[in-house]
Amino acid sequence: MSDLRDVIDDLRSEAEELDRTVVDLDADGWAAPTAVPGWTVGHQIAHLAALYRLIGLAASDPVAFTALTTQPRFDLEARLRASLSGYLLEPPGALFPRWHTERHNTAAVLASLPPGRTVPWLGGSLEASALAGAAITELFRHDQDIADALGLSRKRTDRVRHAIEFGLLPESARYRPTGWTPPGPNLHVFLTAPSGTLWEYGPADSREQVVGAAEDFCLLVTGHGHQATDVLASGPEARAWLAEAQGHPAETA
Repeated sequence: MSDLRDVIDDLRSEAEELDRTVVDLDADGWAAPTAVPGWTVGHQIAHLAALYRLIGLAASDPVAFTALTTQPRFDLEARLRASLSGYLLEPPGALFPRWHTERHNTAAVLASLPPGRTVPWLGGSLEASALAGAAITELFRHDQDIADALGLSRKRTDRVRHAIEFGLLPESARYRPTGWTPPGPNLHVFLTAPSGTLWEYGPADSREQVVGAAEDFCLLVTGHGHQATDVLASGPEARAWLAEAQGHPAETA
């Protein structure tokens, strides 16, 4: 993963982009339906706020986080859905400040950790930079749903790299609620960043190749595989992986 400070800076920049989208929405905008069945724009922001609160707890109080997540039958998505009501009971004018507070506090506590620090997460632990990458991944996922609902197009930057690199971690498989399966160790992933820079992951001499635009690969990472059109695969393992990634079901409320 990238340096923690770089990830935190990009996390804040990505959050500011989302803030500019929703801060001036009227009631109809907050109530706009998204691709997730039963979810509005408000649900998307509330889900992000609840998740960021949990990430902040993992980074600030590992003991409390571990005690919470090791309870019998703990389920991340069930926990987050249960938390939504606390945010959605408030009018949209209050939901935005709560999201803003949660994302600001989470970025601050992650930034306070020393480089290389590991943080407990679901079923194990992650380096703080990887957990920050998970936060960016979720931000991209919900931001895309919101942009689609509002009929907006996003001009992505090289900040998508953090979501891609998190999605390539084997640990991301146990975290992704959409059933994301990272590419196997034999796959060579070759991506063109929004800036035109070329990013490569995996063994360069492998015949199992995944090639395409970094933004479209990020759509795969975040469960929007049906929107990822500029990603190609060669080799049976790579083709099977791409077909699976593009067919992931949408998250349900």
